[in-house]
Amino acid sequence: MSFLLVILTGSVLLTLPICQTANSQATYLDNLFISVSAVCVTGLWTESIYDSYNILGQIVMVILIQTGGLGLMTIVGSIYHSMGQSFGLKNQIAMGEAINSSERTHLGSFLSRIIKYTAVIESTGALLLTFFFVPLLGFKKGIWNSIFTAVSAFCNAGFDAIGNNSFVDYQTVPILNWTVMALIVLGGIGFSVWFDVAQQWGHFRNKTNGRNIKFYIQHLMPHTKLVLIMTGTVILSGVILFLMAEWNNSSTIGNLSVGNKIMTAFFQTITMRTAGFSTVDYTLVKPVSLLVFVCTMFIGGGPGGTAGGLKVTTFALTILLAVREVRQTKYVNFAHRTVPDAIMRSAFTIALMYILTLLIGSGLLLTFDPEAGYLKLLFEAISALATVGVSAGLTPTLSIASHWILMLLMYMGRIGPMTMIMSLGKKSKTYDVRYSETDIIIG
Repeated sequence: MSFLLVILTGSVLLTLPICQTANSQATYLDNLFISVSAVCVTGLWTESIYDSYNILGQIVMVILIQTGGLGLMTIVGSIYHSMGQSFGLKNQIAMGEAINSSERTHLGSFLSRIIKYTAVIESTGALLLTFFFVPLLGFKKGIWNSIFTAVSAFCNAGFDAIGNNSFVDYQTVPILNWTVMALIVLGGIGFSVWFDVAQQWGHFRNKTNGRNIKFYIQHLMPHTKLVLIMTGTVILSGVILFLMAEWNNSSTIGNLSVGNKIMTAFFQTITMRTAGFSTVDYTLVKPVSLLVFVCTMFIGGGPGGTAGGLKVTTFALTILLAVREVRQTKYVNFAHRTVPDAIMRSAFTIALMYILTLLIGSGLLLTFDPEAGYLKLLFEAISALATVGVSAGLTPTLSIASHWILMLLMYMGRIGPMTMIMSLGKKSKTYDVRYSETDIIIG
């Protein structure tokens, strides 16, 4: 409900004439779509941000992106804590679930640290981006675009305010590419990972004087290790596959130097995990690259951050569950710890619901716009559900019905399909019943 409230408020504000350019063609449905995309930190649009909204409209968008990235409950909770107020148990549980955190005792300080870390990281990113935007656009416009891009990148939103081609024209600019990549990764690995890495780094330096890196790695939480391992694996795999597919494609990276090819491959893989910026034209990449992108978007980033997708931990646990069944072992172990069955069941259920939601959503898009082709519609559907925001040039041309489907997918992707379904369902009033066992043939 908090996300829905912000979305509707944003759509009304973006519709006001004072937020739009003189030549804006955006209707209320366009403004609603963009508000959903901004709050759900996706990046899809039906009308150009650059052509539709003036500086005031872009400020509204930054507020929507920041609120959607951190979550309204996180922002309100941190303000509440800063006023010296304490949380009741019910609110602690609700906010803990909202930010995917098991933290309860020091939840208020946890929320405040999220705001502080976010401010520092986004400010640093904006400062670095000024070295590119100010010479390009002038002082005032350059400063504003640096702030807009830093917030959008950290929140994994994928919006930019410099044109309609994202960063395709700046494919070989290192300061822009690497800064945006760093912001995307920092926003997407999850807040709890930040704090664990920072806390253990302090212990590492105090106890070993920075000389025993093994001590540092051993004391990271298993969750942190899994997120970092999976993040590195997904990125490196995506880079290798992209380079293999596009190395000689003159329409994408074929004419670039080796260094720029590698930088572009890293940018596309990182942004595909959940951010939505682009330095290549997706209508010109090979079909196999689109398929790789679909897989990358499906996996997504880390839980408890600004990333979307299934989440790397959920994907990893689902794979480990399959391995357990193949090996016929009793437990799922990681980092010398056993993962409880309840968590494994939740991971499998979330993965199943995510796949079903994607299939239904892409099927509906194919029903309303069959001429677009299934691969490209699947690309748009997973881009919306995983809150990535990249497009193969289809979103503005799709039917109104498809726009509503994409809005629903973005909304479900941001709050989670399971959250959506559970909030609409009714709790069972019956107790768990166990009958005599039976055999069902599978496989």
